[in-house]
Amino acid sequence: MKTSWRALVAVALLAGFPGLVFLVVGGLAVTEYYFFQHSGLLAIKLGIVAVPVSFALLKALFSIERTRGGDLPGVPVTPDGQPGLWALVRELADAVGTRPPDAITLVSDVNAGVRERTGWLGLRVRRREMFIGAQLLAGLRHDQLRALLGHELAHYTNRDTRLAGLTYRGHRSVEKALAGLGGDGWFEGLVRKLFVLYAKLYFSVSAAVCRRQELAADAASARLAGTAAATSALREVEALDVAWKYYVDHYLLIGWHAGYLPDRPAGGFRSLLADAERAEQIDEIRRNLPEEEASRYDTHPPTPERIAALEALPEVPGRADGDRPASDVLRDADATLDAALFADLADEAAAKRRTDWDSLVDLGFRHAATKVATAFLAGRTLEDALALIDAGHASEFADPECRPPASAGPRARREFVVASVRENLSTMVAAALAEAGVAHWKLSWSGPAELVVDEPHGRELTAALDAAAAADPDTAPLRRLLATAGALPVPS
Repeated sequence: MKTSWRALVAVALLAGFPGLVFLVVGGLAVTEYYFFQHSGLLAIKLGIVAVPVSFALLKALFSIERTRGGDLPGVPVTPDGQPGLWALVRELADAVGTRPPDAITLVSDVNAGVRERTGWLGLRVRRREMFIGAQLLAGLRHDQLRALLGHELAHYTNRDTRLAGLTYRGHRSVEKALAGLGGDGWFEGLVRKLFVLYAKLYFSVSAAVCRRQELAADAASARLAGTAAATSALREVEALDVAWKYYVDHYLLIGWHAGYLPDRPAGGFRSLLADAERAEQIDEIRRNLPEEEASRYDTHPPTPERIAALEALPEVPGRADGDRPASDVLRDADATLDAALFADLADEAAAKRRTDWDSLVDLGFRHAATKVATAFLAGRTLEDALALIDAGHASEFADPECRPPASAGPRARREFVVASVRENLSTMVAAALAEAGVAHWKLSWSGPAELVVDEPHGRELTAALDAAAAADPDTAPLRRLLATAGALPVPS
């Protein structure tokens, strides 16, 4: 495919950036020389403005050629280590008519991508690299993975990656120029306005080029894997991204503060995706993709627009074996994905102990409950807390934002804090029962972990907590329960 006129304009605008920089810097230098010949004071005043402006512009200019980006954290996979994945990538590269990448890295990002390390403003390619999110291998079907990787490899065929590198560095250089043009003076404002106008033109043209490239790569992915696989892959990436963020917040790091991480993070993610209730929620995301606010500077068309463009093309049938898991292309898939998912965690993660999911959830929730209990008890015992409740000081165990107004009467003050005291007392009691060995938190992929209390304490706990936290508290049932469970001393 021939390079579009927009691509040529984008490259021309990038090539024109040095000319604009040299024009401004050269003009400042000539003016400075002229002022120096006629008025030293004017030369000094101009220099105070011209030197930082020139430095910012030249610094941004020289950053265009630097393409040595840092390596992304991940797990490099070799042809010997992962022959199935490499065979698939090579097959797809051959199908789109391009050379396969020199390196493949599994990363902890719900995305896939390719890039070229280049020199001479993108004219010389030093190295091709592909990045594949471990979450995609854990959650996609084989035909969806085929579509996704085919899309990325198609960027090589039209040298999109080279132009992408150029446009990315152009974006960064113009952004650096704008960021460096500070100051409140009229001259700085004039120079900044000039580069803002140039940036808007460049960003608009280069983004339009990128959007056209994305649609062309989508069409290639449909030819390689089938229209249904290509469109469903776009939906699935959106759904997996939402699911992964939820998984990290509510499961993966649940034991972090207790000093633990799961020993099978990929298996946990697959369990979340397979849970019947979660699967229904994820399917809702697939069917109703989040609305995206489009901008002329976006480098990717909105996902619904990409799907509509694919569906408008002649339908390509799918492959017979496309419904098998994408992870089938990996050797020792669980261990490989586990390593990739943890690759971008902080160095502190290396010191965390690994444990199974059931233990992790119990340890994490127990640590959190103990922390809350410690804060509310403030050096007192649970027995002291119950005594304070009996004495009418239950509000000490309410959240600060739930403190009753000063004008409230005694009865109103007690009723105002009932719900908050009930919740915090429940947490303190749960921590005590867990410490006594008669309670634990049970993992659920469908919702929050459940506190399981050994019988007969479990069936008595709700009523005892309700009575202790009531406006007219009665802590006797809770005291008996805790004493029987070994969480309070047995009254003599």
